[in-house]
Amino acid sequence: MTIGVLLGVVPPMLAAIWFASFHAANIIRSQAKQNLELKADVLTESISRWEQMNVRLLRSMSQDPSTVSMNASKLLPLLVGINRSYSHIYLAEAYNLEGYVVARGSGTPPDRIKRSDRYWFKSAVAGTEITYEALISRLTGKPAVIFSTPIREFASLSLGDRGNSVSELQQQLKQLGYYKNEITGIYGNSTAQAVAQFKKKYSGLPAGSRVDFTTKQLLELATNFQQKFFQTHQLNSIDKSADQLGKIQGVAVIGILLSDIASSIGTVRIGKTGFAFLVDKKGQLIAHPDPNLLAQKQLINLSNYPPVKTLLAGKSGAFYFADDRGVKWLSCLNQLESGWGVIILQEEAEVLEKEQLFWQLAITIAAIAVLGVGGLTWILTSRLVRPIGDLTVAAAQLSRGDWNQRVNIDRQDELGTLAKAFNRMAVQLQKLFASLETKNQEADKARTEAETASKAKSLFMANMSHELRTPLNAIIGYSEMLQEESFDLNCEELVPDLQNINNASRHLLSLINDILDISKIEAGRIELYLETCELSTIIQDVATTIKPLADKNRNAFVVKCPPDLGTVYTDVTKIYQCLLNLLSNASKFTEAGEITLEVRRFRREREEGRGKKEEAQWKSEEKFSLLGGEEVESDVLGLEAKREGDRSEKEPESDIPAGEEWISFKVSDTGIGMNAAQIERVFQAFTQADESTTRRYGGTGLGLAIAKKFCQMMGGDISLESELGKGSIFTVELPAIVAKKAAS
Repeated sequence: MTIGVLLGVVPPMLAAIWFASFHAANIIRSQAKQNLELKADVLTESISRWEQMNVRLLRSMSQDPSTVSMNASKLLPLLVGINRSYSHIYLAEAYNLEGYVVARGSGTPPDRIKRSDRYWFKSAVAGTEITYEALISRLTGKPAVIFSTPIREFASLSLGDRGNSVSELQQQLKQLGYYKNEITGIYGNSTAQAVAQFKKKYSGLPAGSRVDFTTKQLLELATNFQQKFFQTHQLNSIDKSADQLGKIQGVAVIGILLSDIASSIGTVRIGKTGFAFLVDKKGQLIAHPDPNLLAQKQLINLSNYPPVKTLLAGKSGAFYFADDRGVKWLSCLNQLESGWGVIILQEEAEVLEKEQLFWQLAITIAAIAVLGVGGLTWILTSRLVRPIGDLTVAAAQLSRGDWNQRVNIDRQDELGTLAKAFNRMAVQLQKLFASLETKNQEADKARTEAETASKAKSLFMANMSHELRTPLNAIIGYSEMLQEESFDLNCEELVPDLQNINNASRHLLSLINDILDISKIEAGRIELYLETCELSTIIQDVATTIKPLADKNRNAFVVKCPPDLGTVYTDVTKIYQCLLNLLSNASKFTEAGEITLEVRRFRREREEGRGKKEEAQWKSEEKFSLLGGEEVESDVLGLEAKREGDRSEKEPESDIPAGEEWISFKVSDTGIGMNAAQIERVFQAFTQADESTTRRYGGTGLGLAIAKKFCQMMGGDISLESELGKGSIFTVELPAIVAKKAAS
């Protein structure tokens, strides 16, 4: 008992501790993730500003009039000044389109080495405004990055020029208030006057209306063009057309050591195991806290390292992975506009140290709680639980039929009162079950007699069916032969009598088949033969068969059936028989009226428990129905229902799950109709609306009972709406795909 109490108390307590620890781990992971993301964002912002500073410097150098002139004597002072003013720049050079150095910031004479095959050169000549290439510097042997940009010549603008450059000039002058007309893109007199007015403001500019490079630079500065142009997200592109940018005449290059970036990377430490590193857009390592990894002849390629591989695939943010040693890491990935990637990571074990401490504390508390609960349970067992256990054992023995079971608890408290009540209940149950046993024996005897009678009835029906069907088939056959001979012998006056004999025989055979079907249903011997068939084919066959019956009573027969009903997976013969029963009844009970068959396909959700409920109902009906009987053939209205040989079920061709798509057959007429009392018993076997209906219209009253049983076997049902004197509406709803368990 103590173990049982422990098993009831300890697991929920341990589950609660585990739940708290799990959420604590999630909080710790979330805090660690936020810490990594914060440091990654700060580092990314720092590197972005460093990139922006160098890009602005390179653009300023490439757009300087000395650079645009491509004159070595003019270029040299500019490049030397840049090389000496910025300590992190170890190279500042300008190249012509052939790939030869024009001037160097180091002051050394230009060599005759052609560098047109370098990536940074080819990219700049191709028109890329800013090109990055990380490498190991040949001059310093340290990681560096080469920034390159095209040197474009500036085409001056004067009276008569046209194009986008003139449109931009007019826009700038209009923004500054010098130009008042519309933007036309044509350098006319109004544009020339506006340029002359702008030049008067700056004494260093040459007089006249011609726009040279210096004038253009002052215009861009005055309209705050530089601020818009050098936003972070526009470092690598210029929103100008080719004629605005000017023709490329050379390449400006600066080489920058990554020592400053490496220092920034090295200062990032997270706990004992966390660090950061930087890769370029190819996945090459360009900055790392360990300088030995950068002291190589070539940059180390980390493109296959999980976080780098993920970053190169375009994903950023938090990333969990395990390295080749099996160590799990938590990392944060950020990608810069240049394509470089900032990666910060920390061992997951260090992140979860607090969680491990929490688990140790939780286990200690759980152990103490288990010991406490165990001691308290042992104390309570000796006083309270043991008598309850005796009562439980006695109740179990009583439930197994040991009516002599009694409980001996000599106490004056609630347990003693409970024991006395239990003993009184045991005496009463002993008397009650003795009486029930006698009645059960009588019921078993009656059930045995009923089963024997049912088997005899089924055997009789099977034997009689054969004895009745054989002469009836002979009568039908001979009547048809006699009709043919009567025509041959010119005794046509005998044909009506022979036709009456044939019709009466067929009617009698139909009645016998109905009785046989209901007998097989009661014996549980009816099976479904499922196959895939076009629904329109079934409707066409039914309409062809029922049309003469409708015409017999001067009824109009209407079929409402859309052309795209598709296929069904069902027992075609039983659907055919159900529809014939309903339509033949409608034809019989309607005179000079209208009979309508409406077919539609619809979708609805499967009702929870519907299948189980119908299956239980069917089994219940089988249990109390008549059993036994031999298997017999069923021929309804001349249609052979028995399949020849063993026939395997065909798989449904539709991909619609069983129970979702349904078919509705609505048979309506304008006949005699029924009242509420007749509706309640119309589906009972051997029952019609009332005795007058039976006398006037005939029939066994089995057609609707058989049709309802068939529909329920296929997972559907029949419903009825009727009003006396106005007609009836029978609605059959069946699944488009009958489940295989229904067939079995």
